[in-house]
Amino acid sequence: MRNTIAIVLTLVFGFGLLWHGTDGFRAFTSETARRLAILQEPKLLPAVQLEDQNGHTFSWQDQRGQWVLATFIYTRCSDVCPVVEMNLRRIYDAIRQSPHSHRLSFLSISFDSQNDTPEMLMHHAHHYGADGVTWRMARVPNERELQRLLNMMGVIVIPDGKGGYEHNAAFYLLDKKRRLVRIFDYNNPQAVIAELNHLLAKEASSKVVKK
Repeated sequence: MRNTIAIVLTLVFGFGLLWHGTDGFRAFTSETARRLAILQEPKLLPAVQLEDQNGHTFSWQDQRGQWVLATFIYTRCSDVCPVVEMNLRRIYDAIRQSPHSHRLSFLSISFDSQNDTPEMLMHHAHHYGADGVTWRMARVPNERELQRLLNMMGVIVIPDGKGGYEHNAAFYLLDKKRRLVRIFDYNNPQAVIAELNHLLAKEASSKVVKK
């Protein structure tokens, strides 16, 4: 009898720990937990200077008035990055058909600033159809700013010893206040399209009501 009670108490205690540690069973992985944390408490991103495929420098502040859907890549990547960019292109094409497309810009950021020169980014942009205005390919030339940005956004980049990198991948949504407000799966573009259309339409309707 005592053994039975002890087992039950252990299970209840373990259940409680699991509930608390997984945010009510919603976060069974660190990635899921990270996304839930951002959804509940958006994160203000640091000011950084970026350089796009045309050699033009800009900052987050220049994107004021627009939402930004960003991702992180490097142009020599041959596995996950092409999938990320093709799915971003699908999202881009779908959003361009929306009457609210002017509210959102797209940004692919290279974390390999040493090799991804504006010329390399331009070649990459041509391949995926990034026009340099509504969709930019960019790098962060300042290594310290880059590392701070990666850390703040939870992007993990590890040299693979062969000249490339192992890294996680996702789509990151920034609002007009330079806050990271959503992290999306890169392999589910339809879900991203639906969420973006919902958010942009909601913003547009709220402005109409205020008028």
